[in-house]
Amino acid sequence: MKIKVADIREEYKDLDKDKLLDEVVDLVLENDKLKRKLKKYENPNTPPSKQGFDKPQAQGLPVGRKPGKVYNHKRTTRPKDIPNTPPLIVTADSNPSNGNTNIVKTGFYIERIITDFKIEKIVTKYIFPEYKDNNTSDIFFAKHPDVPDVGIFGKNVITLANFLHFEHRVTLAGVADLFTNVYDISMSAPTVQELCNRAVEKASPIYTGIGIDIRKSPVANADETGSNQNGKSEWLWGFFAPFLAFFVFNKQRGGDIVEKVLKDFRGILGCDGWSTYRVFSNKRHLLLQRCWAHLIREVKKTCKNVKELDPAYIWTCDMFDEIQRLRKIKSEKIRQRGYGKLIAEMEQWCQIYFVYDGMKEIVNKVKNGKEFWFTCVLHPEVEPTNNLAERGLRKFVVIQKIIGCLRSEQGKRNMQVMLSVFQTWRLQRLNPYTELRAIV
Repeated sequence: MKIKVADIREEYKDLDKDKLLDEVVDLVLENDKLKRKLKKYENPNTPPSKQGFDKPQAQGLPVGRKPGKVYNHKRTTRPKDIPNTPPLIVTADSNPSNGNTNIVKTGFYIERIITDFKIEKIVTKYIFPEYKDNNTSDIFFAKHPDVPDVGIFGKNVITLANFLHFEHRVTLAGVADLFTNVYDISMSAPTVQELCNRAVEKASPIYTGIGIDIRKSPVANADETGSNQNGKSEWLWGFFAPFLAFFVFNKQRGGDIVEKVLKDFRGILGCDGWSTYRVFSNKRHLLLQRCWAHLIREVKKTCKNVKELDPAYIWTCDMFDEIQRLRKIKSEKIRQRGYGKLIAEMEQWCQIYFVYDGMKEIVNKVKNGKEFWFTCVLHPEVEPTNNLAERGLRKFVVIQKIIGCLRSEQGKRNMQVMLSVFQTWRLQRLNPYTELRAIV
């Protein structure tokens, strides 16, 4: 129902000046409180999943189904597999349209190659003879590569359980149900959890190695996202290189977590505007690359519906286009000149728009970034955005929406280890199932 101005005037016309002032103050305070609350859901850094659920009509958007994924490659038909079984000749005893049995082969035939797989539970009894070393008197048993160190489930079961849970976001109960009803291997959710624990124990050395390799990388990107353990807020930090992904949980969003993970790092760090990265950079005298995707979104949000600020947003996009152009140039001298011009242009941008209402916050953010907005011009191996890190954290964000929260310290340990090894294998274009099976 639309509120009319006349109705509001009628409601307040009999109040004296002091009561009217008190009422105005209360409304202003309430308005500020609602604005702060709304800012959690409407700001440039809020993902679409956490934004409001206004109907498209209310947002002025066209109504209709969202387009699906856009494929940039040319579509092709999948090649048929080569048969690995003897051909089967399919015969008929009657005409399927009328049931007539007076039929004869014409000599003409068609071929169809069908790809399928067979689900078969395999239960194997292994007998391990005992051996004695005549030189040392050591007693030991023979070992088989397909038998895990502990438990009654084979390596394929352990690998698939972890692959489904951590890579494809299937809940523990969902994995247990799949094994019970599809593979005829009776299992419960706690059993799946134990299978995950065993895989994590085997993958831990690889996880440690990834953390060491991240520190040796000439370029890394970092980001963080909210998490919780049984309702208590925590943070998952992600550190990424072109072929590495390393995750670690921390109870704080700030502190010395970056210092601990990247303690020997000597490269260039891509990041957003969080102060923890700036403190780390100042302490270690390292270069940063601030995220242009964040900056463009925030400038767009600030300039939205303010016609006189349209040039500020266009100018920002033009600077980003110039960055992209300079990064493709091989000549270091040309990039150096372009770097100096961009810094001067950014300073001019700040001077012009600092005086506008609503722009001071974003201008101060740009000033705090200093020359770190243009590190990627001098070092083309560094991306101008922090999208590598944001994409890397997205999988956990989806997992947390499904499971609600992590329940234990062991669960946190499992999550950070398996996310790290699986994403690292993906970045290295390795088969994660094959790699995990080789170590369990």
